[in-house]
Amino acid sequence: MLPSVSALLKRLDLSWYVVAVAVYAAANLGLGMGLALARPSTSTDLRLVADWCRSWLLEGRYLYHAVTDYPPNGIVTFAPVALIPEDLLVPAWAAFTLLLTPALAYAVIRSTAPGIPRSVTTTVSLLFLCWGGTRTVLEFSRLCMALAFTAVLLAESRPVSSGLCLGFALAKPQIAGPILLWALVTRRARMVQVAALVVAAGIAVYCVRARASPIGVLVDWGRILQALYYGPDTFMGRTSLRPLWHVIAGPVTGDTLWLFGAGLLLVVPCAMTIRHGRELSPTGAASLRALFCLWSLMTIFHLGNNMAVLMLPAFTILLATNDPETQRSRFAVAGLIQFAMVFDIPVHYDLFVSSQRFVSGLARHFDRLVVVTTFAYLMAFSYRMHSGRARRSIPVAIFSPCDQERPMAATRVAR
Repeated sequence: MLPSVSALLKRLDLSWYVVAVAVYAAANLGLGMGLALARPSTSTDLRLVADWCRSWLLEGRYLYHAVTDYPPNGIVTFAPVALIPEDLLVPAWAAFTLLLTPALAYAVIRSTAPGIPRSVTTTVSLLFLCWGGTRTVLEFSRLCMALAFTAVLLAESRPVSSGLCLGFALAKPQIAGPILLWALVTRRARMVQVAALVVAAGIAVYCVRARASPIGVLVDWGRILQALYYGPDTFMGRTSLRPLWHVIAGPVTGDTLWLFGAGLLLVVPCAMTIRHGRELSPTGAASLRALFCLWSLMTIFHLGNNMAVLMLPAFTILLATNDPETQRSRFAVAGLIQFAMVFDIPVHYDLFVSSQRFVSGLARHFDRLVVVTTFAYLMAFSYRMHSGRARRSIPVAIFSPCDQERPMAATRVAR
């Protein structure tokens, strides 16, 4: 029987490895902080959002005549940024995001594998801090992802607080949307109701200050999204499958196929979640949340920093699950993710430009390949965990909170 991650860490003297990874992670985050302070170009998006918030909050200006792609509730949620003095905006937000990064890793890991040993928590967290996307510290995705997975942690015990966290996280729906989808299909009514009220309240506050109607605001916002992200010559992102559909069928037909494919990709995880509902094992529930995050990456426009936060749930599942029969394959996929996240192949595409079309194409679409591979593997893994054979014989990984440093207790799922 293959040992679990925690057993491997105890059997081998990997203290040198942990120290090396920790040094690399610290250097990686330090580089991100240095770039944020030294390169004005890295703060463009942050300053743009701050200008939007300042225009709305201080002047009552209507933002959706121009290219404002943040939702109105997002403008309200991020409005406190407008109160930060201009000369302190970049260092203050960079420091806040830097401090939030390990908290995000903790929230995702704890919600994915309750009672996980500290050794595994430390390993997964440090590997995440080595990812290239964590160097982007002047962004809002990490805050929204941390709020979304705080909502997951509170879902069972405090549904109202969970809904509040999820509602504020929906300031970036492409980040928190997967968690909302998970809450909907698992019928967490109170959580969803509170989140919807928070979003509705944010839209109402925006409309009152801007002296606009909610319907007009939503229509104008939808028009902007369509102009930016739907149709030929619009933003594609690093992970969306939409460019591949354009190559296959052309822009117009390709967009239709893209929408159809996005719906089709949701059928199996949604059906699996609805079928098992709250009877899902912790591992099964976590893998389905990870699938929804990967679906967002394959469907919606995302940059590298979004890819980093949305890949973390899947990465955690692959490393923290104690299923000996799948350990080699899980570690192989986790290694592929780590390689992709550390080296940012598409960012350094020019280094891989070759006369061979295969090499150039592989480099350009490497992130898409990683996301699709992970999604396909997790689909098979989730099916296996909830198939009849798995229910009879496969131990479902659950760490015991009272046994912090021993391998997982294998809890069999009853038929």
